[in-house]
Amino acid sequence: MKQGFTLIELLVVVLIIGILSAIALPQYTKAVEKSRAAEAIQMLGDLATAEQIYYMSTGSFTDKLDELDIEFPNIIENTAKTKNFILTVRATTPSLLATAARTKDGANVVSDSSDPLSYGISLSLTSAGALTRWCAGPDDTSVQTDVSSTCKSISGNSSGLIK
Repeated sequence: MKQGFTLIELLVVVLIIGILSAIALPQYTKAVEKSRAAEAIQMLGDLATAEQIYYMSTGSFTDKLDELDIEFPNIIENTAKTKNFILTVRATTPSLLATAARTKDGANVVSDSSDPLSYGISLSLTSAGALTRWCAGPDDTSVQTDVSSTCKSISGNSSGLIK
């Protein structure tokens, strides 16, 4: 008698592996994107701290990242570029707005709304020290009411606000 697997048994195993991978791959992708977003959240937190120190010294916020007591990679005036994000800063007299927009491998900002990588993490800092972080589209400068599923998984809530 020959020993081995029948074609049906092999097809069942392949089907089970296919179902498991279809479930696991999206979860893995979300976990990877959350870890990349943690880079932006950390970078924005460091920026907020450096801007608060600068504000206490000068009485105003600055657009120029090279004037701060922190080093960012690839600085060009008010923009810093990493492999995953482009950080831009806009300073006004009473507040500061910074956005880390998601890029693909350090290239241009992803701005296709159907792409799950199309998001940005923004930070607002007032002269009184009030800090707000949120996840929205890469060019959005205000908290959005309709956030993408990527932003929901990054922020952990449906509002897109990041604690």
